[in-house]
Amino acid sequence: MWNLANSEAAVMAYADRQSVRPGGTIDFKVSCIGADDYRADIVRLLSPAVGPGPHTPSFREVELDTPVGGEHPAVYQPIYPGSYVLIPGRGGTELPRGFTVCLNVYPTRLESGRQTLFSAFDDRTESGIALFIDGNGRLGVTLGAGTDEGGGAGTFHSRIALEENRWTSVAVSCAPDGAVRFHAASIPSNLLEAPRREHDELAAGRAPVLGPGPISMGARIATDGEGRAHPTSCFNGRIERVRMFDRVLDRTEAADLFGRGPAAPAEGALADWDFSIGIDGEDAADASGNGWDGRTRNLPTRGVGGSNWSGGAKDWRERPEEYGAIHFHEDDLSDAGWDTSLTLEVPDDWPSGCYAGRFRAGGAEFYTPFAVLPPADGPTAEVVFLLPTATYCAYANLRIRLTSQWNELIHGRLTVLDDTDLLMLRFPEIGRSTYDSHTDGSTVVYSSMHRPVTNFRPKGRIYKFCQDLLIVAWLEAEGVPFDVITDDDLDRLGAEAVAPYRTVITSSHPEYISTGIFDAVESYLRGGGRLMYIGGNGFWHRFAYHPRRPGVGEVRRTDLPRLWISDVSQGHHSFTGEAGGTWIGLGRAPQMITGVGFVTQGFDECSYYRRTEASRDERASFIFEGVDDEIIGGFGLLQNGAAGYEIDRTDAGLGTPAHALVVASSENHSNLYDLMVGALEDTLPVTDPEAPDRIRADMLFFETPGGGAVFSVGSIAWSGSLSYNGYDNNTAAVSRNVLRRFLDPAPFEMPGARA
Repeated sequence: MWNLANSEAAVMAYADRQSVRPGGTIDFKVSCIGADDYRADIVRLLSPAVGPGPHTPSFREVELDTPVGGEHPAVYQPIYPGSYVLIPGRGGTELPRGFTVCLNVYPTRLESGRQTLFSAFDDRTESGIALFIDGNGRLGVTLGAGTDEGGGAGTFHSRIALEENRWTSVAVSCAPDGAVRFHAASIPSNLLEAPRREHDELAAGRAPVLGPGPISMGARIATDGEGRAHPTSCFNGRIERVRMFDRVLDRTEAADLFGRGPAAPAEGALADWDFSIGIDGEDAADASGNGWDGRTRNLPTRGVGGSNWSGGAKDWRERPEEYGAIHFHEDDLSDAGWDTSLTLEVPDDWPSGCYAGRFRAGGAEFYTPFAVLPPADGPTAEVVFLLPTATYCAYANLRIRLTSQWNELIHGRLTVLDDTDLLMLRFPEIGRSTYDSHTDGSTVVYSSMHRPVTNFRPKGRIYKFCQDLLIVAWLEAEGVPFDVITDDDLDRLGAEAVAPYRTVITSSHPEYISTGIFDAVESYLRGGGRLMYIGGNGFWHRFAYHPRRPGVGEVRRTDLPRLWISDVSQGHHSFTGEAGGTWIGLGRAPQMITGVGFVTQGFDECSYYRRTEASRDERASFIFEGVDDEIIGGFGLLQNGAAGYEIDRTDAGLGTPAHALVVASSENHSNLYDLMVGALEDTLPVTDPEAPDRIRADMLFFETPGGGAVFSVGSIAWSGSLSYNGYDNNTAAVSRNVLRRFLDPAPFEMPGARA
């Protein structure tokens, strides 16, 4: 929870969407502490604030006159992380014959203390039943007959302790006479361990009753001082096949149920929750037919192997019965759930571009960016800038940059933090990115923009959105009219979203790409479109959008180093069923779209490009018109060069078109770039002394069917060089030349099509 004892002012916010058309509305949710009020303004962003320097563009934001602008009373809105399953409307059920709950459990972080497995307990009336494990893994129950009955609630611990990272079948029975019986049995596995069967019995002296509130699994539901229901004592680990009986199961019946496995139905169950049903959604289906259906909250991880996972399938759609587990985490967060503070009605005459809600309080400041799209009746320019909201989502609240023990090693310098970075440490409940691990060490696979996102901002470190505004600043400096659309819009609308435009310009780092986005860009190029890929590490990893929740995405890493990889059972996205991984591993390498693909990264210093003989080819003559330099981009805001950070090169075997012209390549990268190469062969000695260095960024050009073309620079750092010397430099000149030709309606001619 927010550190309310800290008197330092803080304000954070998020929006219900990342793009809106003129005439539409966007809701802002704001929370503030340490101040009596906050000021809200809507601004148009024309250039980022990336620090002082003679070659740094000045920060430019235009305050807009809107009804939401002005002072507003500060309201604190808490965030309650932690995932769980909620079954509403079943409280108060009579249990005259007693009660038994059975489930399979796989704890992953016992040190979190008391963690709820199953709860039908109500704090307000002190009635009901809650099954939990304590910090030592011991099973226990909390029982209460209700405050009206007297005696309140009692908590009872068994002698049976569950182990971390081991599946155990558990049955707990509460008899009418107040006896509580625990049964536990290890689930057979390939491990060379002795099987365990344990039993314990306690005299609780309380007859079982379900509390009047909802039933939950993976957390207990409590109510704060403002009457907000929220999860508490959240579980870290996997739970599968929860069954509830309105009678006491004896030891033999429990053992029989354990032996039949999680895929077998349970006759006579009052409720039988089968999590292998609806893996692609948020329902928790009751297979008993009695209608005790529920919903997941805060997106616990689905599509994970259960206790019976055999390794015979890595796609949960092939054997869903082996994917009946849900992995809960105490730090899961799909939506902060804040009330709307301000609603902006976007005027019809606002031009397409990058905007933000700006919130200030007591010296603190927070931006919530969004894009204004072109009007629904058509574009307003021939150029469209594609804002990489899928990548922003994947990186949202990247904690690893602040906490990793190797961060400074790969950057070659000390990590410098600012006030916005520190918000993640002060308020950890805002959640993590898909580059982070949960508190139990498992990989974060879901991310959401429905929460404050500290690294989606126009100020600070030159990276992501802040760096992408350098491209906006360049277009503004060139006086080029342009529209803005987001990845979310392109995924939803398909190729028709970009079809009217003569040129699409990518961001500095469009790394995460959904199938819909990949298809749309390919279709656009086959239809004669022109693509300026002026970034690096683009079109690299598959991203899956939630089918019913805009702004929520999923990343499953299956073919990368162990650092962020999911366990072997989790090869497919739960949202779509698609295989996860890099697009190279999926058979659609970025070289097929941009001509280049990611090879390595280095964050200590950037380099330059040297022109090749192909840059003199008449097909590429327009690129270097008025540029006589052999060295391109030996300067820049990102470590003094246009080639670096993350770089891409050509590879004919992965799909670089045979007719592509490599007009320049980078050279002399530092040895830190050797640490993060994408393939072992990139570090092996080159036997051919004339062969180009494998650690390089390639600048290339090629024509596409239908009169279109692609220009790629293969470097994240490129946009950081555009503003050098007031945009009077060779990277800006090359970019200007390409854009001018790409806006010329004269079709490009494929070399193979010549007579």
